[in-house]
Amino acid sequence: MLHSVNVWSTMQRAVQRTLGTAIGLLLTSAVLVLHPGPVAIICLIIVFEFFLEYVVARNYGLGVVFLTPLALLLSELSSPVSASRLLHDRVIGSGIGISVGLVCALLLVHGRAAVRMREVLHLCTVVSDQAEQALHSTAGRRRVAQVQLAASAVELYEAKEAASGELRPTGVDPAAVAAAEHRAYDLLGRLSRAVLADDRAGRGRGRRRPGAARPS
Repeated sequence: MLHSVNVWSTMQRAVQRTLGTAIGLLLTSAVLVLHPGPVAIICLIIVFEFFLEYVVARNYGLGVVFLTPLALLLSELSSPVSASRLLHDRVIGSGIGISVGLVCALLLVHGRAAVRMREVLHLCTVVSDQAEQALHSTAGRRRVAQVQLAASAVELYEAKEAASGELRPTGVDPAAVAAAEHRAYDLLGRLSRAVLADDRAGRGRGRRRPGAARPS
């Protein structure tokens, strides 16, 4: 299940890269229309590099927006050609890939993240119900419930992060997701305390057992 979430995250990065490249081409067009000289190009490269380093850790798509003009301006600086020729080569080289990638992403990705989100949300609710019952059951059931609930909470978080990269809303109520996460974390805390108490009780019985075997 975690593998499928990673697959969707990869596809969403493809969407971000596609849109970022398209916006970067428009930004480069606006710059090259002004026919900047070598000094101006160097200054622009420094500016784009700064913005790239600043935003890429926060948003991958925005990073690609600044990466595209940075690469084109470096090419222009090393081998000057006309702006129209540079953009023409870039558009021909990546335009078909951008179009195909965007269409495929819209057709394949949309809807599946919503289905995945609903499935994981339902699973987390079921596992939380079982964990709440396990609190009043045996020590063994509490341990199993703790592991299952931790895995379910991680899946819910990753599904939520994957869905956040969708171009359109998934239709899943964010309040329901937040409530499920809050309940899962609260139950995990209660289970952890119960398991620790079970461990202490087990150690206490282990210490008393040898003494009880001694003759009076």
